[in-house]
Amino acid sequence: MLSGAFAVAIFSFLILWAWFYAKILTPAKKTGKESKHAPPTIVPVGDDFHWDKQEPYPYRPFKKGPYKMTLALRKLDPNDVICIENTYLDRVNLRAKLFDETKLFGCHESAVDALRETYDYIFNHLTKRYPQYFEVNEKGSSILNRIKGESVPASAAELKPEEMLRYIATNIEEDMLILIKNPDTEQYDEYVLRAAVSLMPAGFNPLDKLNKPLTAIHGPVPGYVQKLQAAMNKFFTRLQVHEYYVRNNWSLQTHTNLCAPTGSHATKEESLQIHPLYPNDLDFNKCFFRVEKQCFTRLPKTGADLMFIRTYATSLMQLREHLTDEQKEILCSAIDGLTGDFAIYKRRIQWGEAAKTFIQGESNGSQPIPKDYTFVH
Repeated sequence: MLSGAFAVAIFSFLILWAWFYAKILTPAKKTGKESKHAPPTIVPVGDDFHWDKQEPYPYRPFKKGPYKMTLALRKLDPNDVICIENTYLDRVNLRAKLFDETKLFGCHESAVDALRETYDYIFNHLTKRYPQYFEVNEKGSSILNRIKGESVPASAAELKPEEMLRYIATNIEEDMLILIKNPDTEQYDEYVLRAAVSLMPAGFNPLDKLNKPLTAIHGPVPGYVQKLQAAMNKFFTRLQVHEYYVRNNWSLQTHTNLCAPTGSHATKEESLQIHPLYPNDLDFNKCFFRVEKQCFTRLPKTGADLMFIRTYATSLMQLREHLTDEQKEILCSAIDGLTGDFAIYKRRIQWGEAAKTFIQGESNGSQPIPKDYTFVH
C-alpha cells in the first residue's frame, strides 16, 4: 500500500519536473513575431510603367464634420509599401541634400541588426517591384538605380549604420522608422523609436524623438493618452510578420518646406501670438495640402516594427482645381471640425478661414495664376 502511494508520488513528481523543465528551456515567443501570414508575392510593374509619367496617388483623407482621433488603419497591399512616382528624382535629390544638411537620422546600437534587415528588405522590394529601374549586377554585389544612374551595395552585411541610412534616404521617397519593444524604459510595455531617417518631418524634430517610447513621442498631441495610447500600444504589439497596414493624416501648411521641424504645429502659449491670415495676402501656389501615408509591418528576422512615412504635398491652387464641389464642401467642413486644442495644435486658428475662403472660390489669393513650385527644403 505504502509502496503504491510512493510510486504515485514519484510519478507525479516526474510529471511536474518534466513540465517545469520544458517551461524553462522553451524560449518565450516574441510578441507579434509568430505570423499566420505567408510571405507576400511582389509583382513587377508592367512594361508600360514609366516612373516619370506616374502621377502621385491623390490621397484625400479628410472627412466631413468634427475631427475624430482614431488610428483608422486599413489593410495594405505589400506591393504598395514603397512607390515610385513622377516626383521620385526631385525628391531623392532633395533628400540627399537634407541628409547632409539636417542630420535628421540616427540608429541606437540595439537596432543595428534591424536596420540591416530593413536595408535588405527595401532594396529587395525595389528590385522585384521595379526591375527595369533597379537591377542587380552579375556578381550580385550591387544594385544599379537606373533612374539616378548610381549603384548601391546589394547587401547591408558590411555597411555601417550611417551608410545604410544614407542609401535608404537617397533611394526612396519614404522616411523610415524602426521601433523595438525595450524593457529598459519607464514605459516598459511600449515600443521605442531606435532608428530613423526622417527628413520630411512636420512640426517636430526627429532627433528629439529618437530612443523615446510611443507615449513620449506623441506627448505634444492633444488627447493622445486618453484616446490613442492604448490602441497604439496594442497595434504595435500585435502587428505580425508579413502583415501590412496603412493610415493617413492630413493638414494644411502656409510655408514651402517639406522638411519642417517647426512651423506646422503650435502650443497654447504660442497661440497667443498667432493671428488669422488674410487670403488676399497668400500665394496659394505656395500653401499646401499635406498628407502622410504611414505604412506598418514587422520584420521577420529581428521582430522589430518597421514604419514608412511618405509625404505628399499638393498646392491649394492645384487642389482647388481638381476637387469636386462636394469634396470642397467636405474639406471646408473638415477644417471647421478642427476645434479646441486641435485647432491650436494644427494651427487651424491661423490658416483655417483663409483656406476655406480660397477653396470656396471667394478669393484667388495674391497670385491668381497657377504655377508649379519646386521644393528646396
